[in-house]
Amino acid sequence: MLRETKVAVSSILVAFSLMMKGTDANAASKLPDAARAGVAERLFRLDCGRSVANDESVWTPGENVGRRIEFSSTCWLIKHGSEWLLWDTGVPELAHNDPRGWSTIPTLIVYHLDKTLTDQLSAIGLKPTDISRVAVSHTHGDHIGNMGLFSDATVLIQQAEYGWINAGKGQSDDVNQLISLARKLLGTPKNLELIDGDSDVFGDGSVTLISTPGHTPGSQSLLVHLRNSGFIILSGDVAHTEENFEKDTVPSLNTNKEQSIASMERIKQLIETYKAKFFINHDKAQTDQLKLLPAFYD
Repeated sequence: MLRETKVAVSSILVAFSLMMKGTDANAASKLPDAARAGVAERLFRLDCGRSVANDESVWTPGENVGRRIEFSSTCWLIKHGSEWLLWDTGVPELAHNDPRGWSTIPTLIVYHLDKTLTDQLSAIGLKPTDISRVAVSHTHGDHIGNMGLFSDATVLIQQAEYGWINAGKGQSDDVNQLISLARKLLGTPKNLELIDGDSDVFGDGSVTLISTPGHTPGSQSLLVHLRNSGFIILSGDVAHTEENFEKDTVPSLNTNKEQSIASMERIKQLIETYKAKFFINHDKAQTDQLKLLPAFYD
């Protein structure tokens, strides 16, 4: 009897182990197999603004108090077969050539826009209506400022992010201001696809949304596979500068410090796994060295 009981318990444990392995495998399957992943055809960088902040210590707590810093704002356009996917929509076009700029938190940072998104798309023969999908890294205003231009596109956003901006209050007045602005800029997309965790956008491993919460509850990054350039990770705001990324430095406006660090560490692991290049959205020194539309990565 005792032996039969032990066998039964052993069988249950084995079954549970296999079930858990199956769960892990299913979760992992959302990430591409590096050797078999499909490829997107082209990746274009768009100039989606620049900004000047008057206190770098907001992004480097305890250091650089009162020091001025410049950031880039970058959007990316991906061609996949007959479809176009836009990663973020940048600073609102109403800021174009306005010397006063535009701001999400006027006392801290001001954004300027030298080129409109519409004009840059036009330079390669596209209209906003040609964009079939818009993937949102997160809902801060400098990333979703032109959502209204793409009302026919399917909007890909993490469920945690969408819930956060519609749930109420954040941890500070500044964060509450960002949330209120996000609701206004995002509006009510008529084609909304809420994502829960990682997601293979086209089903072939060429473009993968990577869950990287911390900057906001539903922040995400993007893993793109190209035939000649290999894998490229687009940061969202998992980090603002290369130095912050290397040091796991968490800005004071991030909603969760532990998640922020875990997300940076996850991206470091993915860089190693996929031998990927890492393009940091707001790192102006790096961004200035990258190809700009009409040039592209393939």
